[in-house]
Amino acid sequence: MNEEFYTISGLNQFIRDVLNSGFPRAVWVCGEIQGYDRGKDKKHVFFELCEKDQETRQTAARIGVVIFAQAKPKIEATLKKTENAFELKDDIEVKFLCKVDFYPASGQVRLIVEGIDPVHTLGKIAQDRQRLIALLKQKGILDKNKELPLPEVILNVGLITSYDSAAYHDFISELKRSGYGFKISMMNAVMQGKNAEKSVIHALKVLGGMKEIDVIVITRGGGSIAELSCFDSEKIAAAIAESGVCVLSGIGHEINTTVTDLAAHTFAKTPTAIAKFLVDRLQAFMEGLQQRQENIINFFERSVENKKAHLKENAFLLQTRTSGLIKSHQQRLVSVQEALQKSPETKLRFMKKGLEEDHENLKKIIHLRLQNSRAKINGYEKLIQMASPENTLRRGFSITRSQEGRLIRSVKDIAGVRIIKTELVDGSMESTII
Repeated sequence: MNEEFYTISGLNQFIRDVLNSGFPRAVWVCGEIQGYDRGKDKKHVFFELCEKDQETRQTAARIGVVIFAQAKPKIEATLKKTENAFELKDDIEVKFLCKVDFYPASGQVRLIVEGIDPVHTLGKIAQDRQRLIALLKQKGILDKNKELPLPEVILNVGLITSYDSAAYHDFISELKRSGYGFKISMMNAVMQGKNAEKSVIHALKVLGGMKEIDVIVITRGGGSIAELSCFDSEKIAAAIAESGVCVLSGIGHEINTTVTDLAAHTFAKTPTAIAKFLVDRLQAFMEGLQQRQENIINFFERSVENKKAHLKENAFLLQTRTSGLIKSHQQRLVSVQEALQKSPETKLRFMKKGLEEDHENLKKIIHLRLQNSRAKINGYEKLIQMASPENTLRRGFSITRSQEGRLIRSVKDIAGVRIIKTELVDGSMESTII
């Protein structure tokens, strides 16, 4: 029974020596990070790298990884110096320079991180995004929401963001500064990490089912490409395409455009910018409405002036023709009188009869012309009444002026004004501006 045997510690040490001789230098290892988020604030960060099946996305292999405290500053500095800097987090693929190590005390193989290649992670994210964009274009998902007509007047806004975040306050503050009466229906959602996709899709479905919603806005503050990768989601893009409401995106990034942006009806670079888009659209509508109102008033004022001029012309023409007709009959009367002095009694009766007929015809002509003139005058009076300011006030409008009588059309016109006077259909009132 003198066969050679190993103690556990001896065997583990032997295994360690074999691994060290097999891997004398650090090697590059690619994998997807898992379990990093729960320990990232500790002195030494222990987590795993996983390899997933390309089709099923199930974990095919995994290995333990550690970033010791002395290596963390180097890793973080490398990431910060990279264009489109990002932070390590779960569910992103990375390329680490690792020392293969075997820990004898627990008998575990693990990788000790010594460096990182950030270009690999950024390139992988970009490749995945481009493949997804091509697939969504082929399916027609990116254009479906854009086919919906964007309401001309947008006041009821469904907002998807993280409550009390900087993005939430930037968006709400921009709408408040406009002075318009926007109504916000808020859905608090996770805007980063693996739970963001499910949270945003749920919010889209809830807000999409609300009949009073004019548009839905998805917004969050700035972040790295890795942090915003949750918005490069096929499921979120599909949910936007299936929505019966126009979806607007205001995700805080300046360089790259996410899949969510491309699937949205309209997108802007920041929460403030997408809020300004809503304000500008409503302001353009109000200015157009004001211009149309002024055009209508000007049209009726010109119509009234034209009708007045036409009425004066007809009155002058009626007076001239009536005077001419009377003068003509006076001349005929003189002729008849002269004929009476020269003609016999028969001719006198004949002329008298003709004079009576002419008199009746004259009365009829004058009566008809007076009727026509009265009808035209009544028509002109109705047009004048329709366009009169009093009738405009009866239809629910009001007129606001400064104390000096200057018309107030916009909030810009009240600069320096303290008291305004508003004319209503049944009187007027004065208001103090606060």
